[in-house]
Amino acid sequence: MRNFNARKNKKVRHNKYLQIAQAEIDLHGFTKQEAAEALKNFIKNAYDKKYKRIRIITGKGLHSENGQSVLKGYVKSVLEKEGLNYSDSKIYDGGSGAIDVQM
Repeated sequence: MRNFNARKNKKVRHNKYLQIAQAEIDLHGFTKQEAAEALKNFIKNAYDKKYKRIRIITGKGLHSENGQSVLKGYVKSVLEKEGLNYSDSKIYDGGSGAIDVQM
């Protein structure tokens, strides 16, 4: 007979080692121009403080005219230009409405 509690505990131990964002910025409600300036300053500050992981909250675009995030594509293009690795945040950290960045 399988011990399902052992599997569950193993998963919990695995999640314990996930890296946590050391800083985050929420760009909800920003225009593209406002977001550009805030993002530039946020990334510079993260470099200066030698952060290893940051989170950028762009929103999912649920209230946008086209139902898609206006800022998400822009933010990703900035991160690619900077040569930074990124991925959508885990569902409990914002999912597709947030981006985790490895510095």
